[in-house]
Amino acid sequence: MPLSSAPFSFHIDLQMAERTHGIRISSSNLYKEVSTQNNFVIQLPLNIDVDRWTVIVFDIISLLKMSRLLPGSYVIEDSYQIKSLTLCANSLVRGVYTSDNEYDFVTLPPDMRFKFSLDINRWPEYFAWLELPNDIKTGATD
Repeated sequence: MPLSSAPFSFHIDLQMAERTHGIRISSSNLYKEVSTQNNFVIQLPLNIDVDRWTVIVFDIISLLKMSRLLPGSYVIEDSYQIKSLTLCANSLVRGVYTSDNEYDFVTLPPDMRFKFSLDINRWPEYFAWLELPNDIKTGATD
């Protein structure tokens, strides 16, 4: 959750098979549109509600396909690993998790879930869910 409307950013550095350098997925409220830089950086705009906790889901395979930084013949599945994750200033982070499974706020495993004692149908009133790349174009936060 951002602490205010001040700048924040998240960076995921990937080590790629059969490439001399990796790829960085960089997301920030400073970016206005999706772009690629230097043939190895994907820049993603983030529009996050500063008044509630937000779960941000990075679909890495879809982001890599969308970026077109890799040749069309490159097999993305099982060809990368997360080398590092950098969380920059002006945000609070509850946890970072990786999974090969796709979840939504209802199907999240208990260890990944915000503690919530109300009816699960009221979850969107208190928290936001942002899936990248799906929500990039709309700027949706829930």
